[in-house]
Amino acid sequence: MTVAISRRPPVRLHLTNVAGAGASQLLQSLLPALERDPGVVVERIELPDRGKLADYRSSSPTTVAEVYRRRLPNALSRMLECTWLAGRFDGESPLLVLGDLPLRCRGPQTVFVQTPNLLKPARARFGADGIKYWISRTLFRLGMDRVRAFIVQTDVMRDALERSYPGVAGRVHVIAQPVPTWLLHSGLKRHARVRAPGQALDLIYPAAGYPHKNHALLSRLEAGAGWPVEQLVLTLDAAAHPAPGLSWVQCRGFLSPQAMIAAYSQVDALLFLSKDESYGFPLVEAMFVGLPIVCPDLPYARTLCGDHAFYFDPDQPESLRQALLALQSRLEQGWWPDWRDRLAGMPPDWETVARRMLAVTCAEEAAKP
Repeated sequence: MTVAISRRPPVRLHLTNVAGAGASQLLQSLLPALERDPGVVVERIELPDRGKLADYRSSSPTTVAEVYRRRLPNALSRMLECTWLAGRFDGESPLLVLGDLPLRCRGPQTVFVQTPNLLKPARARFGADGIKYWISRTLFRLGMDRVRAFIVQTDVMRDALERSYPGVAGRVHVIAQPVPTWLLHSGLKRHARVRAPGQALDLIYPAAGYPHKNHALLSRLEAGAGWPVEQLVLTLDAAAHPAPGLSWVQCRGFLSPQAMIAAYSQVDALLFLSKDESYGFPLVEAMFVGLPIVCPDLPYARTLCGDHAFYFDPDQPESLRQALLALQSRLEQGWWPDWRDRLAGMPPDWETVARRMLAVTCAEEAAKP
């Protein structure tokens, strides 16, 4: 009698361009879970040469983790990496690209798309950012036919990606993610306001200074317009302060996980200003903790928050003021949000996310005898 021996398929991970704060934070939770998955063997990890992931150390002695060194300016280096130099990533084993752009290499490839900047814009963008995003969209279009599957985080992002690139229709899989590991294991749950009744709002907006994060809206607020806010903490450096004339806006710089947990344990609500997100991790974090949310009335936010958030027009200061006044009024009445229905569909942990992503990545290999 012959006993069949199960074979754990090898997988390669590519994240050479993941250096931003949000994407890096996600992968700091996801990478260890991918390596721990019992169904695969991670044989190689291509790491960035900057950011927190440059120092990532594999948990397996058999995994080769190598930093991809860039000798040219990042934009030019990235363009070459995705096209003429992509042959170095040829391989028979499945390649999971965690940095948005396809590679013109041979072998089974899956791409995890985390940025909305790849979507076709409603109107032309000019300047350095406009050119950069146009190049990224061109690289995506050139390489998309080499990709077996794409992974995104929401139905809204899948639909938008398929509208921007009709050729990817039917190959886009939706896999949501939970909060980062540091918050998942914190035990923090809020059920009421910490501050005494009658006080103005204590808010936080954790976001990097990218244009789509819409910090510029704060520069349009009038200091004497009756804002019901005592403090709004931004995770920007003081030099990037978007509204120096507003005494209640404070720039604290990047906050460590411990500092974020401390902030979430005290603030009255999350304020989110972003005009464009593929997911919106701070929204998920706030729901997980149990915080009220004030955010733009846009599809990505509606998809995550449903009817429980306080919505505003991200281009209208007065709309934001009215949303904050509505929140303050509800808090004075003893209201507090219940996000359980919105969190019901979220994966319980990062092991679940890793298993689902690897199932997509290794779909054909799993079917082989």
